[in-house]
Amino acid sequence: MRARLLRGGAQIAFADLRRKVFFHRQKALIVFAIDASESMGEGSLERMKAAKGAVLGLLTAAYQNRDQVALIAFREQHAQILLRPTSSVQLAQQHLRKLPLGGATPLADGLWQAWQLIRSERQKQPALQPFLVVVSDGEANVPRVPGADIVTELNGIAEQLAKDRIEALVVDSQAGIGNPRLQQLAQTLGGDYQQIRDLHAGKLLAAILASEAR
Repeated sequence: MRARLLRGGAQIAFADLRRKVFFHRQKALIVFAIDASESMGEGSLERMKAAKGAVLGLLTAAYQNRDQVALIAFREQHAQILLRPTSSVQLAQQHLRKLPLGGATPLADGLWQAWQLIRSERQKQPALQPFLVVVSDGEANVPRVPGADIVTELNGIAEQLAKDRIEALVVDSQAGIGNPRLQQLAQTLGGDYQQIRDLHAGKLLAAILASEAR
């Protein structure tokens, strides 16, 4: 392209032209599915506190991006949505003021509720990037359907999550050796598996950020 002569004798060529191109990062939705059952003993409180701290930390760090966070606790017979998708730190603090604990371990229902929540949000925001974080000791003992095989249920739901291309991180909070059931769950999800002893908000947040960066 030949240079064009401008007033004052300055020259400009096509290669000199520039324009700004703005790339908008897709909004993220991080859904926590946390084991609040008594099978985890006193550790259940620590895990719920760690999840609450990670939620608030993520919301504070992601304020400018308007990323969203949700939290589901599974205990007794069913999972419960404690915090629906939000980008508000204040709202998260209000909803997570009380942390329910105790009962059996309906891990399958926790996964199911997380999957349905993500599907619902994707219908509203098709470009949403969901990320599922499961924190448990893996001692699932309550099936979604009475009498159903728990392992078969877990694998079936995990396969659906993987089919929907939902990135996932499974955090094993068991103090001893890693739980094979959670390792298998992470593999079926196509996600990451990490065993974290003495879990707290900082460790959980670091694990999430490391997994997202992969």
